[in-house]
Amino acid sequence: MFVPETAHLDPETPNISRIYDYYLGGAFNLPVDRERADVIKSVLPGMEMLARFNRGFLRRSVAFMVEQGVTQFLDLGSGLPTAGNTHEVAHALDPAAKVVYVDYEPVAVALGERILRDNPNAVMVGADARRPDDLFAHPEVRRVLDPDRPLGVLMTGVMVFVGDHEDPTGLMKAYRDLCAPGSYIALSHLTDERADPETKVQVHAMVEAYKGVIEQLYVRDLAGVRALFDGMALVEPGVTLMPEWRPRPGPDIPTGSPAHHLGYAAVGRVG
Repeated sequence: MFVPETAHLDPETPNISRIYDYYLGGAFNLPVDRERADVIKSVLPGMEMLARFNRGFLRRSVAFMVEQGVTQFLDLGSGLPTAGNTHEVAHALDPAAKVVYVDYEPVAVALGERILRDNPNAVMVGADARRPDDLFAHPEVRRVLDPDRPLGVLMTGVMVFVGDHEDPTGLMKAYRDLCAPGSYIALSHLTDERADPETKVQVHAMVEAYKGVIEQLYVRDLAGVRALFDGMALVEPGVTLMPEWRPRPGPDIPTGSPAHHLGYAAVGRVG
């Protein structure tokens, strides 16, 4: 897919990848992104903390997978590879680890390619994660990753864009079936199941505020998230709130923010 060199510089249109980068304190965002992010935060004050909880889970799950001997990673719907993302965590523990970032959004792909252009062990691929067979056949994916060895698949905040009409359970099964035994799939998902009534209203308002940036966000309950892991063995502690999945000392420690209850997370083992 051809992506213009200046695609990431569009100063008029807010972009979801750059908005997320802003939530995480990154530097790859524009005033238009910060303006929309501030609108979203005004309707859901915990939005920035929710993004940080999500990134904290990604970091801990990647570290866990490296500790289990995983040396290659596929980060789906990754957005920008910035602000403590997968390759930074993996390479801090194993400099030879291979990382493939995947996003179908042109701005994320264009800027991601520029960020990673000098990194021999991390690449950005423009592809639709909802087509796993096509993704695994992509030349860059085939070049970097070995399908016969365990793979760490990151789906943090990805299924929130996949409606029930698109068969999210079937999509997860497809990835499970493409992964070698000993692989892991990490997933996080937006929820309002355990939120108080006021926060539930705020979550609905946040979903509405994102329209115009993305098509639709979907909220799922605990049963819906557990169903995505059918056929996999859940790593302890199973499906739990994002900041409660194997917390470590430091900034990932849970706080009293309402965002604490707005995301489920889990890691499943294949085979």
